[in-house]
This record gives sequence, structure tokens and C-alpha cells, in this order.
Amino acid sequence: SKRAARSKIFLAKSDIPPNFSFWLGLDAIPGKDKGKLNTHHAMTSLWYNVLTFLICFACCQLRLVYGLATPSAFCTVVYGPESSELALLTAKLAARESMETFCICSNGSENTCRKLMYGIEYAETGIDVPGKAKAISDPEAMSSALEKATALTLIGERQPVDKEAVMTLIRNSGPNLSKIVLISKIGVTNANSGFLGGNTMMKMLESERYIRSIAESKNIQFSIVRVGNLKGGGPGDSGNDFGLSKSYYNAIFDLVEAQVTMSHDRFSLGVECIQGDPLKLPNAFVALQTKSSFDPCPTDTNRINAAAGCVAALLAKEPLEFSVGTGKGEEPPSMDEWSNILCNL
Repeated sequence: SKRAARSKIFLAKSDIPPNFSFWLGLDAIPGKDKGKLNTHHAMTSLWYNVLTFLICFACCQLRLVYGLATPSAFCTVVYGPESSELALLTAKLAARESMETFCICSNGSENTCRKLMYGIEYAETGIDVPGKAKAISDPEAMSSALEKATALTLIGERQPVDKEAVMTLIRNSGPNLSKIVLISKIGVTNANSGFLGGNTMMKMLESERYIRSIAESKNIQFSIVRVGNLKGGGPGDSGNDFGLSKSYYNAIFDLVEAQVTMSHDRFSLGVECIQGDPLKLPNAFVALQTKSSFDPCPTDTNRINAAAGCVAALLAKEPLEFSVGTGKGEEPPSMDEWSNILCNL
């Protein structure tokens, strides 16, 4: 259960005794002499609570490594012109974790982005509410967002991120930029040229190496979240704010794709994470055969979990590289559960 999973990471606030005299083992024991403590009881309680405190502290440190305790201190700019749905979903989930979030979009598409992230009613207002992700296209707005950014999120799972765009983003970022997270493709590390998508994978590998070299030269932490063939991604309506809004479903006109997308969001929201990039994507012919399936597969990734994995990497204190596959599940992992998943890689 979620509660059990969370308990592996840190103790709940409710587990800490509100009475600090008890916490220190100094409770008076009722008896004839109420002014004195039962020394044996006090010492036993003291050691017990010291041990509990140390365990609590150690668990909190684990969470600090893999899932920051103060996400409100972060500001991220998301850039992914070739993967707009995933970029918007990543921005939405980052904002959900209390990060100030901006998503760079094409000129004049801000309202469409609002509709995809938060629904028609939200988009009709034309106003970005505090705490929500903001779609930006105006150069002045982009400059302002980059100036205060602590992290850049780059989406390159479909096409390699343009080198000039990366350099422009970094050059215009402020002094607080300390982290870059790239969403890339499973199997890129072992890419080789070929007519079945090999050239694209080779270009992705070159792009990864370029971004890594730039990050290292500027002492910026660099993480990679690898995803497979993307499926699902919504809806984030009716109290469920994990996915994109219902407008995302309405924009899918292929009947089979729509059925697979909706089914994947109902039954395949579990995750299977592997450290590094050990998997190989199926070739184009095999991928075509599994395109109409919503069964869990290690080389398929639900867009919700691709975005959530990226947010988890943004919140991590250490650089990470991991691959996100699909498992059975009717609900995606929480950030605390992501912390546990990453701890166990």
C-alpha cells in the first residue's frame, strides 16, 4: 500500500511524540514520590528514543538524496519542441510538486497548452494561476524564467535536442542553474547506424554527449531519464491531476490509438525501473505489432510515469541515469514511492 511504501522512506510527523519530556526519556512515574523519576525507566526510554531518532534521521537523509524536502526552492524551465505532450505533462507534474515551472512553447500556443494541462475551463480564463505550470513563448518571459531557473528539463525522446538551443538556454540562464535533466530514449547508449531508426538514435547519443560535456564544463549536475515507446498520458481531470486533461484524449482521432491510450492510463500505471541503459528497444516491425497493446512491457512507458520520473530526477540530490518501463497498476507512484524506487536501483 502507499502508506507502507511511504514508511520505508521516513517516519510520519505523527510518529514523533509531541511531549518532549517523553522524547528525552524524562517522564515522571506515578508513585508515592512524584518528584522523582524512575531511573531505570528513564534510561531505557532515553536509549529507545535516541535509537528511534537516529533511524528517523537516517530515513530522512535517504529521502533528501532521492526526493528533496524543499521543492518550493526550485524553478525549472522545460524545453521539448518535438515532444509537446510530454513537455507539458512534465511541467504540470513539476508544478504539482510545488516547483515554479515554465514550459517553452510555440508562439501563440499558450492557451492550447493551458487547455491540455488543466482543461477547457482553466484555459478560458487566459490566466496562469500561481502554483500551476506556465506556458511561455515571449522572449521577455523566457529570459525572465531562465534568469531564475535552478534546473533545465530537456525532452529528447523523439528527436535529439538541438545543440544550439541547449547552448542558448544555458547561456541565458542565471547563476542559480545547478541541474539539467534530459528525457531520452531507451537503447541510445548502444546505438549504431542503420536504416530502421539507427541514424536518429546515433544523433541522440551525440546530443547526450554534448549536453553532458557542457554540464560538466559548467559544474552542472546532469541526469538522464530513459523512456521506451510512449503510451497514455491523461486524463488529469475530475480530481486526478497526474495526467493531461481530457482535451488530450479528444485530440486523438485514431480509434485504436485512443483505446490503447485510455486503457494504458487505467491498467498500466505501474513502473519497472532499471539503473542505466541496459535495454534495447524492439525494432520498428515488432514495435508496430505491439502498438495496439496496453499490456505492461519493459520497453513501453506511460507518459505520466516518464514525466514523474523526470520530476523525481529533478528532486534528487545526486545525478541519476535510469530507464522507466511499464508495470501493472491502476495508479502511478507518488513522489515518496519514487524515492523508494530510486533508492533500490
